[in-house]
Amino acid sequence: MKLHRILSILLIPIAILSCQDDWTFSADGRYALDFSVDTVKMDTVFTGVASASALFMVYNPNDVGLRFDAVMGGGALSPFRMNLDGEGGTQITDLEIQAHDSLYCYVSVNIPETGVPDMFHAFDSVRFILESGKVQFVRLAAYGQNAVRLRGRSIKHDTTLTAYMPHLVFDTLYVAEGATLTLAPGARLYFHDGAVLDVAGKVVAQGTADSMIIMRGDRLDQMHTTPPVAYDLLASQWGGIRIRGGSYGNVFRYCDIHSGEFGIKADSASADDTKFSMYSSVVHNVNGNCIEATGCRIDVANSQITNAGASCVDLAGGKAEFTFCTIAALCLWKVGNEAVRISDHRGDAAVPFGGAQFRNCIITGRHSNEFVTNLSDSIRELDIYGVKNSLLMVSDTLDPHYHNVVFDRHEKNKGGAYNFRNKTLEGYRSVFALDSLSRARGIADDLSVEWPLDLNGVPRPPIEADAGCYQYTEN
Repeated sequence: MKLHRILSILLIPIAILSCQDDWTFSADGRYALDFSVDTVKMDTVFTGVASASALFMVYNPNDVGLRFDAVMGGGALSPFRMNLDGEGGTQITDLEIQAHDSLYCYVSVNIPETGVPDMFHAFDSVRFILESGKVQFVRLAAYGQNAVRLRGRSIKHDTTLTAYMPHLVFDTLYVAEGATLTLAPGARLYFHDGAVLDVAGKVVAQGTADSMIIMRGDRLDQMHTTPPVAYDLLASQWGGIRIRGGSYGNVFRYCDIHSGEFGIKADSASADDTKFSMYSSVVHNVNGNCIEATGCRIDVANSQITNAGASCVDLAGGKAEFTFCTIAALCLWKVGNEAVRISDHRGDAAVPFGGAQFRNCIITGRHSNEFVTNLSDSIRELDIYGVKNSLLMVSDTLDPHYHNVVFDRHEKNKGGAYNFRNKTLEGYRSVFALDSLSRARGIADDLSVEWPLDLNGVPRPPIEADAGCYQYTEN
């Protein structure tokens, strides 16, 4: 008999014994499970809405298998649910884990509504009851936040949304013609994936420096990456704000609008009346344009317009004024279009152009040219558009439409990011406070008299104030 056949015969009983050991289960109280965490702390969730699942691992470090039941401490009344080894619920029985093996345990929470505005805790634990009678625990903790639910809501009469509780918008919040939606200081609107604020009437959103109005996506949890990144820091978490052609007189003051598919999209209208004004506000981290206006009159001041997947400002015709604005195309997930694009047409359709002025602004980004105009020759000869007393990233520094402009320095792979302190923090978080080396310092004109405080409430000096929406501070 050949040697390899003899060895094969001898090894067969050993293999059988090995398989039998893998499936040997013990009820001896000396053995226990291990867990990847002792407490699962979940992100804040809106009451009545199931959270994303949190994960922890169950390990068997022993040389024998173990049988156990997994039971939620609160039983059927617990707001938590688990899924273990493909089975879900509040009680899962007859589970087995082989020697030196592991299982995934997913936990979600759906906290009942209480009708009070305050956030509150929810606690429970997963109890692992071994065949030996030994009981082990993994604790669960979550925060709940009540909200006013708006589903298919049409505002047909003058309505005010207050700051008493957040408002959760599931689809379209529509403001009908003739109606005014007022957002009180501190109002918070959380939009579900794809949900939009659609305005045919008028929106008056006037927050304060201490109580900004928030419009953002409704995901309160984090991506499970290292380091974790909150979904709130990502674009395309909701739709955006759509202002229809017949809507005028919209006001956004001390508003924080971020994480949308787009920011504010204003449809074609007459430039005789103001479409919207935006003061001391933020439009940030969107997948499309932060501000897109077609044939509209708009007025924007003391505002941060940053990190667009397309352009920060996209103007087709109309008339626009931007004062003390930080317009920075430093998108972290892709290199989009130029920070500012100005045209006298939208697609193939011509749009009358009445001018666009940028004064005491920062216009920068990753491109060597962040201010692009696509205008007819007859308009280029007119002094109805231009950039004054601003920091500007352009390749053509001889354009006569630039007055008292400081030209930004383009750094390889970073563009004008050096202007800002702490360029990226915690993944997708960007900070646009001025760095001490920024060329935007001390170049603004005397308009600081009209805007004596920056977006953070820091006083501007009467002369030689900094361009952009933030005055430099050491801290």
